[in-house]
Amino acid sequence: MTLQAVIGSYRVAEKRTVPLKNGQTLLPHWKRAEPRVTAHFVVEDKEEKNFKDCKMVEKFVGTWKMISSDNFDDYMKALGVGFATRQVGNRTKPNLIVTVDDQGTICLKSQSTFKTTEIKFKLNEPFDETTADDRKTRTVVTLESGKLVQKQNWDGKETNIEREITDGKLIAKCIMGDVVAVRTYVKEA
Repeated sequence: MTLQAVIGSYRVAEKRTVPLKNGQTLLPHWKRAEPRVTAHFVVEDKEEKNFKDCKMVEKFVGTWKMISSDNFDDYMKALGVGFATRQVGNRTKPNLIVTVDDQGTICLKSQSTFKTTEIKFKLNEPFDETTADDRKTRTVVTLESGKLVQKQNWDGKETNIEREITDGKLIAKCIMGDVVAVRTYVKEA
């Protein structure tokens, strides 16, 4: 449900007399009313907003198979990932499984022969995450212009992973400072 309100404030015109040079008084004189000031605001029911956001997330739901990964080694270096873990990370082509339950909890599961990680969260609610490279982060996922934006913070650092659907593909941009890696997935189921 959407509630819209309009607030107006203005001064009512007042009567007053105006003296003339010849000693007479001009009766009555109306002072011009000040212009009306109007403010608009919209209050959305939180449950309705969550419902709309979950509907937007539904396009991400399914099993996605990685078909390409560009600049991921440089991204992992920027994160501070060690050489051995980067070698495994560069060879791994994980599936991404996205689900949403009826309570609005989203699950992102990255599944590969090397490692499986899973995070469960609600949009706009911060949570603790242990990443595939064992970083302990404070993470929040938001929905911005149709993109799922995952912001991870740890040790005074921040990285963003922006996921969007473009031409039927899931494109994940991993951003750390000026380093950007792009991972592309196609939907399997």
